[in-house]
Amino acid sequence: MPRGHCHRHGAGFGPCGCSLGRLTRLVEPAALFLLATRRATHGYDIIARANELYLTDSAIDAAAVYRTLRDLEDQGCVRSAWSTEGAGPARRVYEITDPGRQRLAAWVTVIERRAANMQQFVQQYRASSAGEAPPDAR
Repeated sequence: MPRGHCHRHGAGFGPCGCSLGRLTRLVEPAALFLLATRRATHGYDIIARANELYLTDSAIDAAAVYRTLRDLEDQGCVRSAWSTEGAGPARRVYEITDPGRQRLAAWVTVIERRAANMQQFVQQYRASSAGEAPPDAR
């Protein structure tokens, strides 16, 4: 498997094969948010703009976006139609539904809770001596 530049470790770290920043489950809230705010309406646009949200350290996979959109449509959270407007081939344009807005609100709650838990983890790690386990955890 080829190793590429790791966005987490930055330039100067060298090639890295880590996949710690891959949080593909966050494709769903990213897509719902972009549709809810009308920042994106079709798959290619969602892919480009989802990466700008910085929910993960790795690039969001196009196949994951289209798979997520298809699942969301099956669940009634988005609807789509083909659009022939503009130059180029027809595009499938997505729109969020009321159940999709409710699902996005639920995701925000989950992300808020997860962010607080992750921050607590970081604080505990930093409070320990150089990342070593505290004496009571040994």
